[in-house]
Amino acid sequence: MRVAICALLTAFILIPGAILGIAMGGLVNDTLPGNSTDPIKLGLTALSAFIGMFVGGAVWGWSISRVMKAAAGRRMAVAGGIGFALSALVVILTLGFLEDLVVEQQRGPQLPIHNVFTLLFVPAAAIIAGVCGAALGFGMRDWAMAGRLAWMCAIGGGCAFLVVNLTLEGLGWRVGAPGAEARATMLTTSLLGNLAAAMAGGAVIGWSARGWSRSSAGSGSRHTGRRHVQ
Repeated sequence: MRVAICALLTAFILIPGAILGIAMGGLVNDTLPGNSTDPIKLGLTALSAFIGMFVGGAVWGWSISRVMKAAAGRRMAVAGGIGFALSALVVILTLGFLEDLVVEQQRGPQLPIHNVFTLLFVPAAAIIAGVCGAALGFGMRDWAMAGRLAWMCAIGGGCAFLVVNLTLEGLGWRVGAPGAEARATMLTTSLLGNLAAAMAGGAVIGWSARGWSRSSAGSGSRHTGRRHVQ
């Protein structure tokens, strides 16, 4: 039950959080005068996006702490907000740069667009999932757990995105195919892939929470016993 709750919370808090951040950044970019490449305007746009995503990540971190019955709710909220906002913002900016370089300027490997999409977006989903998982471990001040969550969430999130991507391709929703733009294939694949990646990462966190709870209980028992001896 905990696994399912964590998966749903992760998907239905972080995805809207990302949309909120992108919307806030777009609003600032459209409102402020000047060119979008102006350093001040670009900085304010990025800051607005970061704030929106931070809110989503903080709500997510606090919600996961409630499910895990962890006492570090505030730390997990701050860590979740920073981890999600920072990783998502860096990944989005990097994807924009690489897409312009490889697709628009054609300065990268000459591959079909759907292959370029897979090579860029699968690692992107894995990075965000891994950073968010590690952030919760840091919020709990459990460095070993942070490391485990980092690679487990990264693998789970990346594989989930890849499965969705390949499934949609098999159903005829291939990025870059004729008519794909009219059907918003890239947007659909990105949304469903990231939704699956978030659920997979959340499920990993929910599954790992049982072991963390047991280890915390054991640690507490050892400390209590030591105090009794003293």
